[in-house]
Amino acid sequence: MLLVEPLLENYPQLPAAIEAGVKRVALADNLAVGGTTISKGVMGEAVRYAHEHQVTLDVVIAPRGGHSPYDDVELKMMEADLLEAQQLGVDGAIFGALTLQHQLDQEALRPLIAAAGGMTMTFSTAFDQIRPQDRGAAVDWLANQGFDHILSTGLANEDRMEDWTMTKRLTDSVGITLIPAGVAANEAQKIATQLGTKILYGKKVLAL
Repeated sequence: MLLVEPLLENYPQLPAAIEAGVKRVALADNLAVGGTTISKGVMGEAVRYAHEHQVTLDVVIAPRGGHSPYDDVELKMMEADLLEAQQLGVDGAIFGALTLQHQLDQEALRPLIAAAGGMTMTFSTAFDQIRPQDRGAAVDWLANQGFDHILSTGLANEDRMEDWTMTKRLTDSVGITLIPAGVAANEAQKIATQLGTKILYGKKVLAL
């Protein structure tokens, strides 16, 4: 299964996306640097508006752009933002943390996972920096910690489709859903067909 979820930059794009018929969206700020956490005020208003229109809202949790290891202060920021998102009723959180060796930073991730309790969890595009030979163990660990989705650009390989195919094989084996990142809506059907799967928008299957 592939999950399609438009990633919007801050609140102004949200009403138009919902009017266009999306049933789930992800929201971030500063997409030019990979996406950072929106403010508490934006988060609260976005939750209210999305839920009024029966739309699922995920938010990116990142204190800055880039996937370098986070220091203790940055991790505290992320933990606080996750707790705030949970209290405001956000449906899901998108976050990730790696070591300098491009391995899952399990020590950093554990308190973040605890803070995200009650929300669905998506591992960010930091996944693309994990070496192919290490991804199986990474996916197993993420599944054991309760992650629901993995976000991937497919750009870790010269052939995006090949990269997504390998990732999907791993995620399918543990019940995690792949979210292709950087995919236009009109590309989703083609990608799903090539991967031999279904597209899932929110909880509704739109196409085989």
